[in-house]
Amino acid sequence: MLRFNYHSHTNYCDGTCSAENMIKSAIDQGLRYFGISSHAPLPFETDWTMKNTDLIRYIDELKQLKHKYKNKITVFSGLEVDYVPDLEMLTNKADLISGIDYIIGSVHFLGKLKDATRWTVDYDKSEFERGISESFNGDRKSAVKNYFRLIGDMADKMEPDIIGHLDLIKKNNQNNYFFDESEPWYIETVRNCLKRIANTSSVIEINTGGVARGYMKEFYPSDWILKEVLEMEIPVTISSDSHKSEDIASRFDDAVSKLESLGFEKIHYLTENGWQKIDVGSLKWQKK
Repeated sequence: MLRFNYHSHTNYCDGTCSAENMIKSAIDQGLRYFGISSHAPLPFETDWTMKNTDLIRYIDELKQLKHKYKNKITVFSGLEVDYVPDLEMLTNKADLISGIDYIIGSVHFLGKLKDATRWTVDYDKSEFERGISESFNGDRKSAVKNYFRLIGDMADKMEPDIIGHLDLIKKNNQNNYFFDESEPWYIETVRNCLKRIANTSSVIEINTGGVARGYMKEFYPSDWILKEVLEMEIPVTISSDSHKSEDIASRFDDAVSKLESLGFEKIHYLTENGWQKIDVGSLKWQKK
């Protein structure tokens, strides 16, 4: 079975395993193409992004590992780059250091707390609630709209190879605590974001990580959003957002089945010759 995953993290950032152990596991799990995409450095301190001083070492190590395992798997060097509006100079794809094959563009940061600390949409419910209170005067709708506006801005200005976990903002929204995805304003907000993505070359990932780690019952993005993606003919790929070696191919088969059930005929995957397409049906139920 052809398997691939381009969203994975190592101990250079918030992953638990070395790059080499991740690659070995990818081989054991039957992947043909595997990308490592550690969180790119930021100019402020976090406990989950790569240190700027490690970036060159990261690129050099992946270059060596690509060569070491070239007869067993094709390895790509990637970065998950955060789009932060006041730091746009760091998210210009053309300015990225050589040695990186692709980038995943993501939005985690949505604003600053009153103490100037930047907060993320996916840490925990209490931080999310505090962030909305202090950055948006408690206006949940405004916060959500701003999140998807940033995704659209990222697609326009940065045009990443892959759009990471499109609706990550739903992570702390269990039981519609903050917003209801069925409400017209939310649907329209997402549609407007997708229209912007459709005008770029970016691929949207079906991210299985939230389900695999028990945070979510539904992949990123939600099923109804995937139907809109299909209608707009935006290309999709499958990624596990793995932070440990055993999760590299987690829920891959479920994601394939999901796409087929929604009417997708093709999945995109990155190769030595760029993005290629494969029939969804050719992947379903096959084992390695």
